Amino acid sequence: MALWLAAAAARADVVQAPGGRIEGKVAFAADGLQVGGKPVAWGDVLFVIRDPETRSIRAPEALRMASGEVWYAHVASLAAGKLKARLPLLGARELDAAAVRAVDFLPDLPPPEPGDRPGTLYREKGEPVPGVLMWIDEQRLAIDSPLGVLTLAREGLARYLFKRDVAQAPSPVKAPPGAAEPHDEVSLLDGSTLRGPAKPTKDGVELDHAVLGKVAVPGRMVRSVLRRPPTVAWLGEMKPAAVNAVPLIARAVPPEALEYPTLGGSRVWPGELVAIRGVRIEPKCTVTYRLPALPGQRVAFAAAVGAVEGMRGSVKLRLLAAGKTLAERDIAAGSKREPVTVEVPPNADLAIEVDFGPDQRFPCGIILGDPVVVGR
Repeated sequence: MALWLAAAAARADVVQAPGGRIEGKVAFAADGLQVGGKPVAWGDVLFVIRDPETRSIRAPEALRMASGEVWYAHVASLAAGKLKARLPLLGARELDAAAVRAVDFLPDLPPPEPGDRPGTLYREKGEPVPGVLMWIDEQRLAIDSPLGVLTLAREGLARYLFKRDVAQAPSPVKAPPGAAEPHDEVSLLDGSTLRGPAKPTKDGVELDHAVLGKVAVPGRMVRSVLRRPPTVAWLGEMKPAAVNAVPLIARAVPPEALEYPTLGGSRVWPGELVAIRGVRIEPKCTVTYRLPALPGQRVAFAAAVGAVEGMRGSVKLRLLAAGKTLAERDIAAGSKREPVTVEVPPNADLAIEVDFGPDQRFPCGIILGDPVVVGR
C-alpha cells in the first residue's frame, strides 16, 4: 500500500510543446491536456513535469528492469525463474526473472556502474559475492557461489546484478540500430518509471506496457511524462559528435547526461524535478551534436538553462551552428532556470559552449534541462 503525503509549496506544472513551454496547472482529459485551463492536444505534448499535490513514501526496494525502467517495490520472493513483488500502484505482480536486470535491496542506490560485474551480489559491507541467485524469500536469499551455496539474510545486502546475454533483454518497441526506442515514459510519484505507448484519459494516463499490459495511472500519481514523437530528438540521449574540454585543476570534465535530476535537500521523495533528461556542462567545455534528420522545414532547439546546484561562480553560455552564434546567456549563482529556444540552420551541427563568467569559483556549471531538437 502506498503512502501519500501533502506536498510543500506548489510550483507551476510545465508542458513543452513544439511552439514553446507552457506553465500552469495540468489536468488530464480524454483528448489531451488542460494547462492552466487552456487545451493542448496530446500530439503536441513533448513532455510534462508536474508538481503534484501529494508526495510518496518510497518502497523499500527497487527492480531495475532490462528495459531500462526502475520499479520501486517490495520484493516478496524469487523461485523457479519467477519473481513476485508488490508495487504501490499495481499491487502484487509475478514477473519472469529474465525481465529484471538487478534487484536493489536499498531504495536509493545509483544505477549500476559499467565496471560492476553481472552475476554478483553486492553488500553494504564486505566483498561482493559472485554466483547465481537461486531464490529469495522475505528474510533471506541463496546464491550458488564458488564457495558453495550460501544462504544470507537480506539485511545488509545492496544489490544483485543478474548475468544474461543482452539479446535476452525484452524491448517494448523495436527501433533501428543506434536509435532511441520510440516509447513514451511515465514516471510516478514514488520514482518508478514505466515505458510504452501512452495516451491521456479522463484524469489520468493509460500505458500499453510490454510486461504489465494496459496500465491505468491516475493523474494524481503522475510525476512526469516524456514523449517521443517522430519530430523530436532528445539531446540528453544522444552521443556528442565531439567534446572539447580544457583540463581544470587536474582533469578535463566531460558533459554528464542526467536522468530525473532533482533539487538536493528535499525532505520528500523523490524530490523536486529539475528536468526529466538533462546535460550538465562545466566551464571550458564545448559539446557538439550532429542533429538527426527530422520531419519539417525548420529545426528548433529548446531547453531550460539553469545553474548547477550550489554554484558559487558564473558562466557564459553560447549556442552556435554553421559558424554563427544563435544565443548567449550569462548565468550566475542563484539564477532561475530560463527557457531558451533558437532556430538551427538546416543540416548544421549544434555546438554548446560553456566558459567562465567574471566570477571564477567552484562549483560552477550549467544544467540544460530537457534539451530537445524539434522539426516543425
